[in-house]
Amino acid sequence: MAIPENMEEINQELGRQAAAGNQITERTLILQTVQQLLQQYLIAAEEGFYDTVTLADDRTLIFSSVTGKQLGTYQARGIDLVADFKADALQLRLDLETAAQQIAGGR
Repeated sequence: MAIPENMEEINQELGRQAAAGNQITERTLILQTVQQLLQQYLIAAEEGFYDTVTLADDRTLIFSSVTGKQLGTYQARGIDLVADFKADALQLRLDLETAAQQIAGGR
C-alpha cells in the first residue's frame, strides 16, 4: 500500500479499510500517514534505515537513533499534525522532507 499524500488519498484509504472490515478514524490514519511519510523521507535522506521516527503526540514527531538517542523533533506548524495535513498536505510533505534532510545531514 502506498502512503496517502493528500486528503483524497486518505478518504480512499478509509474506504478500503472500511471495505476490509477495519475500523480506523480519519485522525488516526492521518497521524499514521504523517509518521510514515517522515520515516520514508528519513530513509531516503540517510540512504538506508538507520534512524526511527515516532509519534510523541498530536503535535510532535521524534527522531531517534538506532541506539535510542533522541536526535531531534518535528513540531506541527498549526494546532496539530492533522490540521497541518488537512490545510496543506503538500507544504507539510515539503516540511517533513526538509526536517529529514536536516537530521540526516547533522549526523
